[in-house]
Amino acid sequence: MEKQLPGTPLEPEVMAEMVLNKALSDYKKAQIEKKIDESLKMRNKEEFIRLTDELKSIS
Repeated sequence: MEKQLPGTPLEPEVMAEMVLNKALSDYKKAQIEKKIDESLKMRNKEEFIRLTDELKSIS
């Protein structure tokens, strides 16, 4: 017998896809944040601005 979360009529496949999409989004954000940190270390203002804009657009 499958358990369903209270108040959620979503199929398990839909829930799995939502979890996967969230994980991929979190991973992409983490990668951009690492690149932002690197651009700060290298004092690369243009790259920093580009990356922060990219992060804002996916947040």
